[in-house]
Amino acid sequence: LACVPTFRLHERTYVTNVQDLRANHVRMLQTYRHVRYMWIPYTDTVVVVASNIAKEGAVAKPALPESERVKPLRDLLRELDPEGAASCVGDYTQLRERLLQMDPVNPEHVARVNQAEAEFWRLSAGERLGDSTDILGFECGGPQWVLENCFRCGTLEQPSHVDLDHLEELMRMIERERIPAVSPIEQRWTSRSTSPMSPAFSDNSADIFSWVGVIMYITPEAKADAIKEQFREYAMKFADLTFKYDGVFHWAKVDLDFHRGHGRLTDLRRQLQRRFDLAGFQKQRQ
Repeated sequence: LACVPTFRLHERTYVTNVQDLRANHVRMLQTYRHVRYMWIPYTDTVVVVASNIAKEGAVAKPALPESERVKPLRDLLRELDPEGAASCVGDYTQLRERLLQMDPVNPEHVARVNQAEAEFWRLSAGERLGDSTDILGFECGGPQWVLENCFRCGTLEQPSHVDLDHLEELMRMIERERIPAVSPIEQRWTSRSTSPMSPAFSDNSADIFSWVGVIMYITPEAKADAIKEQFREYAMKFADLTFKYDGVFHWAKVDLDFHRGHGRLTDLRRQLQRRFDLAGFQKQRQ
């Protein structure tokens, strides 16, 4: 690790659809220093958040006030819980949590919440300037189950588009299997790592890697067991898709519970052995 001087970023947020995202994907990766896509299951909405080093004298075009942007979520809460809506205050993550608590493992209900969140992001288009630590942070919401993968997706000069293929297949699988998949499914990119045990390790300095995380919020506590079981099934399908795209998992999020069943743990071992120099790792441990 190395320290660098503090710097400011100029961030732009907007909403697009999958067709337009594909048309502009290469330009986004090649133009911006930081790119994040937030895919919203059961919609055709993808939120794009991109930033570059702020230019001297730059002026941001701010989004609407959050009190206006949360209207779609607040309207849905009023429809589903008129009495509770009157006493519910907070930002969009708190409103989303309140909505999801009503029926967190019902895919139809989760889809409605996601659709309201998509409208929130549509109203959130705008820009901001700030310190990099503030801009690159993200309000994740409450406690949650998470599984994150990482896979190679070409080079910055020639992206392979498997990163978008992977997400489109994931979204189709969610709808086909009726998974109560909450928003967002977050996707980021990094350059390769020279650390042999990094999920983004590569000998090719030009390689880029995509990181994708799926989540379920653990709320309410009374339904924690049902949510855990739903996420385990979701994570198992996500793991299968990860291996199809030659990916591995963020080491801190590997959970053997997601690899239960005939042959599944063997598949995990085989993929780790293929992607990493495990013999070299064991030698270093001795």
